[in-house]
Amino acid sequence: MTKEQHLQRLRDDPLYVILGEALSCGRTNVQTAADVLAAGVRIIQYREKHKTWREKYAEAKEIRRLCRKYDATFIMNDAVDLAVACKADGIHVGQDDAPVSFVRQWAGPQMLIGVSTHTEEEMTEAVRDGADYVGLGPFYPTQSKRDVHAPVTPKVRQFALQLSIPVVAIGGIGKANIGALYAEGFRSFAMISAVVGQVQIAAAVQALRQAVAVD
Repeated sequence: MTKEQHLQRLRDDPLYVILGEALSCGRTNVQTAADVLAAGVRIIQYREKHKTWREKYAEAKEIRRLCRKYDATFIMNDAVDLAVACKADGIHVGQDDAPVSFVRQWAGPQMLIGVSTHTEEEMTEAVRDGADYVGLGPFYPTQSKRDVHAPVTPKVRQFALQLSIPVVAIGGIGKANIGALYAEGFRSFAMISAVVGQVQIAAAVQALRQAVAVD
């Protein structure tokens, strides 16, 4: 797939699943990725904080292979070197990670770059610096990440809907609230617990898709 096709997927496909082994009901990251892909998810982010570089590289290569098998978009979290090494389709960085200009120089023009944001100023800066999409959140309280901000305000949410690049909503999103956010205008939702933290991943994915189904 081309970069433009991956970007279009971010606009059209609501499910963006982040892997988190500690929340995966005893499954490994690779096992979870296989189950998520088999359930029909086509955007996966690999986020692993507590393993060695070589362990993460080995996992990322296998998950990248699975994503190619399913024609899915594979995004690496934080580590630009890992993203390049495993030939990921994208890299997602936070406010304390490498700036977009550096990531672009290292990763090249065809790799998607996403940036975590919480304010209007951070979103504006991400667009100005050449990010391909922003992650915005948290929308609701979440247990999946420590030291998170307070939920984004309605004003920030409305600002996000005016951006020229895709916005991925994140933070406490699940089947109970995803439909309301979709009705509000958001189209992409990054989730951990609502998918990988469920015993039956396929059923969880189906329920989430039904929650944003438009007649």
